[in-house]
Amino acid sequence: MSVPPPIEADPILGEAIANFPSDRGRALLIAGVIGGAAAVFLNFTFAAIPEWWGPALTIVLMASIGLALGWYVLHLWNREIILYERGFSYREGSKIVHFFYHELRGVRLRAERRSYFGGRIHRNVYRFTVTTNQNETFVITNVYRRAAELGTKLTENLNRVLQPTIAPKLERGESIPFGDTLKISAAGLQAGERQLAWENYGKYRIGGRQLAILDKSGEVWFSAPLYEVENITLLLDVLRQSVKTEG
Repeated sequence: MSVPPPIEADPILGEAIANFPSDRGRALLIAGVIGGAAAVFLNFTFAAIPEWWGPALTIVLMASIGLALGWYVLHLWNREIILYERGFSYREGSKIVHFFYHELRGVRLRAERRSYFGGRIHRNVYRFTVTTNQNETFVITNVYRRAAELGTKLTENLNRVLQPTIAPKLERGESIPFGDTLKISAAGLQAGERQLAWENYGKYRIGGRQLAILDKSGEVWFSAPLYEVENITLLLDVLRQSVKTEG
């Protein structure tokens, strides 16, 4: 078994950590299943029509389906993400874009386990939404091989860069967003117009794919699905640290 050559270091982004190409086998399988099903359907419908236009229409429809499936496969064929020490490259076809980790605002994580055919077949579905400081977003899904590992490593590298910036920002009086509505500041937490001072913060709770933030009375002050919270691991670190500080 041949060993793939090591990934070359980038002169700006540093040493390569890992690469994640598109899952070409999955794209080919999807195209093959759809193409095969379409061929069977057309064979027993339009191709069976005795008039001259039946076979002609079958050829036209099958060619159109083949072109669409070919475009789908080629659209995903050359996608790749390579993680480096200080950033990553994002390739889509011939276009390659480079990002530094400090150019990113955060990542939202979503993972689901889906069942098919009465639970006989299970599949993990991942969706990681990456947002830059300019509010540009792109999505990482199962289109890439080892999508779970990609999301984990990207989050770890981003946390490594963002973690040291939290305390200085709070000391400067800045608020740090962890989603569309939830923010933290030196005074406490804020969700829209509602505020919860740190001295009134009780604990957080995770269950049913939801994050709940409770006040000291045990009442739920804020609740949201986990995939709506940005940089969830960093937020939980801040919440745990606030309890230690208060203690």
